[in-house]
Amino acid sequence: MGNTYVNTRAVKINVAIAVVLLLVVAVVALRATSDSGVTRNSDSDMTWNYDEAFDQRANGTTVLSDVRATAADDIWAAGQSTPTIGQPGDESADDGFLLHHDGTHWQRRPLPASFGTSVYDARFDAVDSGGLLLTASLDLNSLRMAHWDGTRWTALPELPGDPRAADIKALAPDDIWVLDGGTRAYHWDGTRWTAMDLPTTVAALDGVASDDLWAVGSRYGKGPDEGPGLPGGQPAAVHWDGRAWKLVPTPEYHYTVPAPEQTVLLTQVVALDGDVHAYGELTSVSEDDEPDPPAEHIHLRWNGTRWTKLPNTEGACADRGHAVRDGERGEVLSARKYLTADGSCERIADPEPPSSYGIKGKAWFRLNAITAVPGTDKILGVGSVASASSDPAYKVIIVSLKR
Repeated sequence: MGNTYVNTRAVKINVAIAVVLLLVVAVVALRATSDSGVTRNSDSDMTWNYDEAFDQRANGTTVLSDVRATAADDIWAAGQSTPTIGQPGDESADDGFLLHHDGTHWQRRPLPASFGTSVYDARFDAVDSGGLLLTASLDLNSLRMAHWDGTRWTALPELPGDPRAADIKALAPDDIWVLDGGTRAYHWDGTRWTAMDLPTTVAALDGVASDDLWAVGSRYGKGPDEGPGLPGGQPAAVHWDGRAWKLVPTPEYHYTVPAPEQTVLLTQVVALDGDVHAYGELTSVSEDDEPDPPAEHIHLRWNGTRWTKLPNTEGACADRGHAVRDGERGEVLSARKYLTADGSCERIADPEPPSSYGIKGKAWFRLNAITAVPGTDKILGVGSVASASSDPAYKVIIVSLKR
């Protein structure tokens, strides 16, 4: 009986930790979501238009993981090709690559020399003062970073201690922050990296100035079994004022019906001038076989003085985290959700792949990332499309929003 208890508890805790990690890592993932509450007016429906398509690697898989534009003639996409184990060529390493659009067409570009070729989890972050920051991993840690100034890539030195990058904020080429997903932050000042201890566990980062940044996550009391995804967590927010990271009080969340194994984690923070929002989830990690209460989305807002609760973010277009603005028309919230400037929630329809793609039967369409093109109302996305049949054709795609 004792062993059954321990095993059940361990399984549920491991599942909870996995869920938490997925929430942290997949903030920008744009998988298929429910259309509940979305307007389906055929006269106003939008769709994605196929701009480019590439075959996946022979004996492997090709993925475009991120896309970012600094201008209409400076658009970057990052990808990797992974060999299939047990197939010819499986001894080769993951092949990381970049695609660049110069305003006319896409061209394949190599990664910065400091990255080598074997990378994964490549991501772009806008540098607020201009340009892009490219980050990729050589393994579970071992980050590589480089800044694009519109002309060339400049490599940054390796971070001390080989941390992973849970989140990144780049205010300028000499003012970059990295969170490791635990209790440590790293700052680049243009000369060196400085590691800083944080007063609690954080998962997400955003800010508007070098003396005004927020990191959010969870706080715990003292105990040997406490940590991210385990019972007892409550929302946590820490603020950087240019001198130190300080813990700022946040409201607590509890189920209406007591759930002793509840936990709360903030997984996203969005900072605009004078307006900061944090998003997360209240959930339960049960230690018995009783059914757990359903998870609840949570939403906090900083009003300049304190954090206050807002109604939860459930609903078709309620979650307005890292939305991508469509000029003055509205915001793209996900692959299938669009919020107009007047507050209407509209559906973005799946596109029908051209017959030349070889997609048979029902198509499986997924976007991994989207970006707005500055100076235009254009939205681009990268992802893939495949057949739902047992012998699928698979294409890596670049798409644009069509109205």
